[in-house]
Amino acid sequence: MARSILAVVTLLTLAGAVTAQHNQPTKKYDVKRCTPKVAKRSPLPKLNVGAQEGEKATGYSPLISFQVLESGEVANAHVRRSSGFAHVDRYALEWIEGMKYNARSGCGVAEIETSVSIQWTGGD
Repeated sequence: MARSILAVVTLLTLAGAVTAQHNQPTKKYDVKRCTPKVAKRSPLPKLNVGAQEGEKATGYSPLISFQVLESGEVANAHVRRSSGFAHVDRYALEWIEGMKYNARSGCGVAEIETSVSIQWTGGD
């Protein structure tokens, strides 16, 4: 039987800075209410991968930068640091783009960078 590699993508870290858009400068920013929280994730399909010609691991997991709008939608997602494998980076990017966060009216846009951990396991 041929061996395949299964990639499982998990969210490793979520570090973000929220850019608040206040109409009144005296209004206090509510960190607890305005912190983005994942409300829905797209299911992760199995990903059988193999290195393509010219690809080489960077030693890093993909780092994805994106914005969370007040509506909870993900916008402007892009790969900030590559794993060295285009299909793995694309898979991580699509996973992030498939997320939906809680609505945070009046909180502004959250700028987030997320490292996506790839766990490789062999399969039969």
